[in-house]
This record gives sequence, structure tokens and C-alpha cells, in this order.
Amino acid sequence: MTTAVDTNALLALLYDDAHADASEAELRRAYRRGRLVVTSIAYAELAADGHFDATSQLDRFLEDLSIRVVAPSREASFRAGQAFRRYTDRRPDGLQCPSCGAERTVGCEECGEDLAPRQHVAADFVIGGHATADADALISFDAGFYGTYFPALTVRPER
Repeated sequence: MTTAVDTNALLALLYDDAHADASEAELRRAYRRGRLVVTSIAYAELAADGHFDATSQLDRFLEDLSIRVVAPSREASFRAGQAFRRYTDRRPDGLQCPSCGAERTVGCEECGEDLAPRQHVAADFVIGGHATADADALISFDAGFYGTYFPALTVRPER
């Protein structure tokens, strides 16, 4: 059994946040069932975090957890692209009220361009596409997102 690992599960360990214990327990369970993998996208997200000063440090962190870095298959990348297109088709162009759903646009005072909130980026979809096509499950604390765009994906820990 192959289990993919989302960046947030590894950041939980690095920063000992509220998900750290659940992340550690799920990583141990998955290790006993098979192999653990991350995509090069997750590797890049970890490198961007600033916790590691060198490739060797990040490699050691992943090795200590018995996690291998793998490239997503073309099928995984295709699924990621399809899900990302569904996401971009669904999201509003401006800001949306979480209570009533009203949409608004806000312009930049400097250039006049419409501002948009930071939302999910293509990397999130590559991680989900990889876990769906190339793995049996994903360890993540973003089950709502993955459940919406990759409904066949098993996300752990279960909530």
C-alpha cells in the first residue's frame, strides 16, 4: 500500500502544531502498511517554508520518516488539471461573503486591478491528483478540499 503525504501533515510535525500527534500516529500506521511518498511539489513547499537551510537537511527529515520523493504520473497530472479547472470554474471572480454568499469586487488603490483572495493553487491539485492516481490514500488535514475535488480519494486521518 502506498500512502501520499500532504505538506500540511509534515509541517504539523515540524512546528508541533495542533495536528502533530495525529500526523505522527497516521504516518506510523501508514508506514506499517506500506510505503510513504511525497511529490516533488510537496518537497518544494517544504523547502519554501524556511525551516531547512539545505537540500541535505530536508532530505534527512524525509529519510528519517521513511518518506520517498516521487514524480506524479501523467495520469495524476491530468487528473490534477481537470480538478483545477473545476475549481477555477466554480470560484467567484471577487470576494464572497461566507454568510450570505454575496459577491463583491475590491480594486487596488494603486493600479485599479480587482483584488482576489488567495485561494488554492495548482500545487494542491497535483498533490490530490497524485494521491488519487498513484497512491492508495493521502495523509492530510484538508479533507474538505480533497473530498470536494477528489471524492474517490481516501484521506487520513478520518474525521
